[in-house]
Amino acid sequence: MGTPATNFRETFYSKAPPWLRTGVGEKFLYTLELSRDLLVEKAVQAVKIRFPGQGDVSQLPYLAFDRQLLQGPAESDASFTARLRGAFAAWGLAGSRVGLLSQLQAYLQNLQPGVTSTLPEIALVGGCDPTITTWDVVRFDTPSIALDGGLPARTTKLPSNWDWDGKSIPWRAWLILYMALVPTGQSGSAAQTGAAQPSACFTSPGQNVNGVWVPATSGTPVNYPWIVVTGLSGITGENVGQWLTMSGSTNPGNNTTAPIVEVLSGSSVLIANPNGVAFDAGPLTWSIGEYPFIGPGPVWGAPGFILGGGEASPPPVDTGSNVNGTWKPTAVGFAPSLSWGLDVSADVIASLRQIVGGPGKGWKSAGTYYESLIVAFDGGDGTAGNAYSPNSSEGSGNPDGTWGGHGKLVNGVWVPNRLVSSAYDAHCQGTGTWQACSVPNLT
Repeated sequence: MGTPATNFRETFYSKAPPWLRTGVGEKFLYTLELSRDLLVEKAVQAVKIRFPGQGDVSQLPYLAFDRQLLQGPAESDASFTARLRGAFAAWGLAGSRVGLLSQLQAYLQNLQPGVTSTLPEIALVGGCDPTITTWDVVRFDTPSIALDGGLPARTTKLPSNWDWDGKSIPWRAWLILYMALVPTGQSGSAAQTGAAQPSACFTSPGQNVNGVWVPATSGTPVNYPWIVVTGLSGITGENVGQWLTMSGSTNPGNNTTAPIVEVLSGSSVLIANPNGVAFDAGPLTWSIGEYPFIGPGPVWGAPGFILGGGEASPPPVDTGSNVNGTWKPTAVGFAPSLSWGLDVSADVIASLRQIVGGPGKGWKSAGTYYESLIVAFDGGDGTAGNAYSPNSSEGSGNPDGTWGGHGKLVNGVWVPNRLVSSAYDAHCQGTGTWQACSVPNLT
């Protein structure tokens, strides 16, 4: 009985056409053997590492590299090692929706503690086909795909309920991260609001003064978002960036969830409420929540606003255009509220891009690329009418083909050009590569 390699050759040559039994065939066979040996060796190492004295934790990144198996920020070594035991099977699923969601689920585990288990956590959606949209959604209570045999909930919609920009490019897809608000435990029933103050953003970006374009420093505000809320308790500096929810007002605009942009005292804060409501003596019931994994960055114009990690590289600087002989900046189209940026480490977004395939490190089945990574702060429970829901229709929760560009960098904050139902969603660059598809990347 021969060695496995001999048996492999004998089997190969017994079924191979004559041209493969030449020198060219020998090179081809040698390449196959190397590939087989490499895969078998890595699979063996992935199994051996769980036995005492047979491996070391330092092996984990090496064993995971060619399968894009990333260890999540809150994932234990034991969990990651257990996933590596199935590394060979994971490689076989590489590039499939189940394979991608398996790795995303493991990477994101425990990053949103306390979220209602039935809420959606992540989704992959393909909506380029003119007739069908396919959704694969993982909820917080979905058993581990990698360890427990869980599967995403698949929904196929006919006719399509997703149309990003009116183009039919079947190999495009989107990764959706649903962010859930988690209570901090702070609450009360004696809040009241002050009068709304105008923003520093004006409907006119500037004016022509004797042939020179001058940015506007006064004029009609875009809205009146700045509101002081008093009657709170236990407020600290850590509440900046968290969200205040109020209810019980006869003014619907005050019954809202709005970001805290500045702490004024232990009982008062400044919020950004794009509804621009008037003074309300209350008393209003209030509570505070936070996004523990990825939160919206502070609103543009807020004290100490920061640039988030949504973009792999800053977009080109807007240099303006020639308007009637005068060079002027391109006007920024503001949504009903102010602009937002992601409050998150760029490394997190970079890791998510790596998992979904690229650039340059994609899964072996590279027939799909991800147009955008959508961070949704308004996903709700996935029912009809919610944003980015398999149960919603185009234009009512899901893009309807008028999405257009994704936005631009304005004073250090990424501003979306189009919004679904929330002014706080963010759209990050995707993998940005078509990876062996039949035609170039059309975006």
